[in-house]
Amino acid sequence: MNKKNLLVLGVASALSLSFQVRAADDAPADSGTPQVFLDKNPRIVAYQLKRLSNAQLVALERKTDHPKYKPVYEALLTRKGIEKKYREEAVEALATLGNSDSVSVLLEAIRKTEAEDKTTPRELASLLMAQKPATLAGQKEKLESLAKESESATVKQAAYAALATADGKAEGALKLASENDGMKALLAGIPMIANGKVREGFYAKVKELAEKAPDDATQVAALEAISAIPGHEAEEFALLSNAIQKGTGDKQLAAVRSIGRIPASKWPKDQVAPLAQAVVKLVETTPAAERTSPAVVQAVQLGNDLAGALTPDKAAPIRKSLRELAVRVVVLHTLNEQMMYDLHYFTVQAGKPVQIILDNTDNMPHNVVITVPGAFQEIALTAGAMSPPDDPKAKAFVPDSPKVLQSTPLVQPGESDTLSFTAPEKPGNYTFLCTYPGHWVKMYGVMQVVADLDKYDQSPLIPKDPMTHKPYESQKNEGGGGAMPAEHHH
Repeated sequence: MNKKNLLVLGVASALSLSFQVRAADDAPADSGTPQVFLDKNPRIVAYQLKRLSNAQLVALERKTDHPKYKPVYEALLTRKGIEKKYREEAVEALATLGNSDSVSVLLEAIRKTEAEDKTTPRELASLLMAQKPATLAGQKEKLESLAKESESATVKQAAYAALATADGKAEGALKLASENDGMKALLAGIPMIANGKVREGFYAKVKELAEKAPDDATQVAALEAISAIPGHEAEEFALLSNAIQKGTGDKQLAAVRSIGRIPASKWPKDQVAPLAQAVVKLVETTPAAERTSPAVVQAVQLGNDLAGALTPDKAAPIRKSLRELAVRVVVLHTLNEQMMYDLHYFTVQAGKPVQIILDNTDNMPHNVVITVPGAFQEIALTAGAMSPPDDPKAKAFVPDSPKVLQSTPLVQPGESDTLSFTAPEKPGNYTFLCTYPGHWVKMYGVMQVVADLDKYDQSPLIPKDPMTHKPYESQKNEGGGGAMPAEHHH
């Protein structure tokens, strides 16, 4: 028998034992955790770990006192869909086992995952940005190398963001980007920077490029990035508003996306009405067949949000025009690292078509589940007690209950999902929430279903928080067709 056949036979034999042998000699036989053979060929270990579900993987016994546990920690760090707390545990453990540091561990993990999927590198980049500036500074050479040479856009963006964080200022990252054709990556990395003062240091350059850049792609990236910079909201609003009213194509749509991230409390009051009218015009000039595209959906959402900041008499015609032009569409964004949606509530008309787009810009998976009135906590608690499904196509943590009216699957970081349905015929306050275990405590809101949106616009009501049973206070200007965003945090 040749060596190749011996290896195949060995793998098969090991796999037949893989779920019968304990991961550690002292693991109790009735522990209920998956039992994986960790002391053999690395290919055999990797194969066994790959066969485990995420729930089984996190249940595996693991310790930092023996190198055989390293593959388990590596899988926890690099596999798609693993919770943040397990990734953090894996970073610390791998640094200990390899006598290394957290930044090096994360950089290596990003390299391994950048070709496999687009969400995991994003999550790892978030962990990288959570490191202390002094820790990042100790790995500056590696960060510069990634910023210049990585083939992954996400990795390049995170590397520039980490360099700026390490320096505590913008100049070094700007210089490196200018010398290495990395300006677009740097611009896209600015929102990743946790320190607002560091982000503010980029304002002059970003403003310059948002107004005029060497090429369209760089200008689009600057328009997207500028709303992530604090302290200049009124000026940013004016710049982006001008791009929406006078721009075309990708620049116009980038400005629509970007301006929606500026907190409504920072909008210049005298500029809201002209922009709302410009958004209506933008939607009007879009061919009808294209009005359900994500870009136009975001424009409609922006128009409704702007109307929410106007007096009822000025808001009503804006909302009426948008309703006549498009399906009632609500875009729900997730707030990074906060386990919250950016909307507390929105309003739809009974029996009319609705489209909800969940845009998950957070670093953990989320979903949207809509329940009948009064079923909020019952569904949340039932979902929290569920185990993840074995079928990856099944909707996780969504109870099989008549009290669940609509639901999305879990949406991974950096991805989105669209939920299209007809609003209930019966008016009332229906709840929407994320049913991923533990998220519902903060991640919920109200879908108001009303009999007539035009009449509702004339006398809008603020719904009660289904948890506190007190009226929401941060959306006092919300009207019938619109949904005023909660404060956005960059």
